[in-house]
Amino acid sequence: MDINNKKLVDDPFLLASWIAKSMAGELSDEELQLLDEWRMTSSRNHQLYDRIVSRERREAKRRHFTAFDKVSGWQGYSKKLKETEKKVNRWRVFLRYAAILLIPLSATVYGVLRSGEETVSLADLNAITPGGTRAELVLPSGEVVDLVAKSGVISRGENTVINNEGKTLSYKSIGNQAPMDSLRYNEVIVPKGGEYQLVLSDGTFVYLNSMTTVRFPERFSDKCREVEVCGEAFFEVAKDKHIPFIVKTGAYEITVLGTKFNVSAYADEYVTTTTLVEGAVSISGKCIGEARILRPNEQLVLDQVSGDVEVKNVDVDYYTAWKDGMFRFRDVRLEEIMRVVERWYDMTVVYEDECVKDLHFGFNMSRLETIEPLLNIFELNGKIKITKEGKVLKIKRGR
Repeated sequence: MDINNKKLVDDPFLLASWIAKSMAGELSDEELQLLDEWRMTSSRNHQLYDRIVSRERREAKRRHFTAFDKVSGWQGYSKKLKETEKKVNRWRVFLRYAAILLIPLSATVYGVLRSGEETVSLADLNAITPGGTRAELVLPSGEVVDLVAKSGVISRGENTVINNEGKTLSYKSIGNQAPMDSLRYNEVIVPKGGEYQLVLSDGTFVYLNSMTTVRFPERFSDKCREVEVCGEAFFEVAKDKHIPFIVKTGAYEITVLGTKFNVSAYADEYVTTTTLVEGAVSISGKCIGEARILRPNEQLVLDQVSGDVEVKNVDVDYYTAWKDGMFRFRDVRLEEIMRVVERWYDMTVVYEDECVKDLHFGFNMSRLETIEPLLNIFELNGKIKITKEGKVLKIKRGR
């Protein structure tokens, strides 16, 4: 272990203070380099850092609006802003104060670093925390790359550069398009409790939800751009009128030239949906019959049990909210909602009363919070009672 990384492990107070300073934008170049080295040492460190930052930013905003007296607090805060606004922006000013509030986290940081646990909650060790940036890349050789632990250039071939930065894996073609018989396929696997972003060699942008696998060539051919998806993904397809873009699911194929759409095709669900935001797509397959053309704000729903196919108008925001960090449901069965919750929070739901599965709910909230606010929404309704035991939710009838 690097001596500076060891120093951080031995001094969690120093680590917490450096993270605080990084949030306030006041970390020196040397400190930033040391913090980055520690963060990239292991996926555990990376997850710990992400959780501290995401939690404290949310808490900072909450404290900003609730901790101060509505009159004197605002006057004092406004005065401080005026004194410093020439030097820094308002967010940095507030974070300078919020950073001080990170100091009590040092004890928690110490416990986490010593425990060796991969997944922790900083507020409550029993809390069910939200998912985050997490994925693996499987190369043609079979090598598996942890995208959380490894950043920068992953592979540099004669015709393709694979680069991983932040939460986005990107492919850049530096040669001609590949012959069909020489395509090299990669897979990105997003586990339960994860999400990731992908830029394909043609510039197509793909958001990947939890428990999703996408298979694609490092470079597309000059005849077809084809990818395979199991799970849920949102595509922003790069336009190329000469080379169609095809998304294959276990149920059907989606053909586009340039468009934005969401596809949900989980192996453990009997309903597969495609929701069009922009452009047009053609959906075909044995279970579809005659090809169906979707226009913006339309959704195709395939029931793989009954074989029924329906095209309907929808509010697309409800089906794409996940990529923007939101839960949005309107009059949806509890069982369907809980399948989404299980995937994102990496937990299990047990129904002690089967009848509650058919109860309908609707709500809008951030999916970046711990699970407690979500549980409160359900229980305030009074129709169900939820008991949390570790990573298991037990649901039964309420009043």
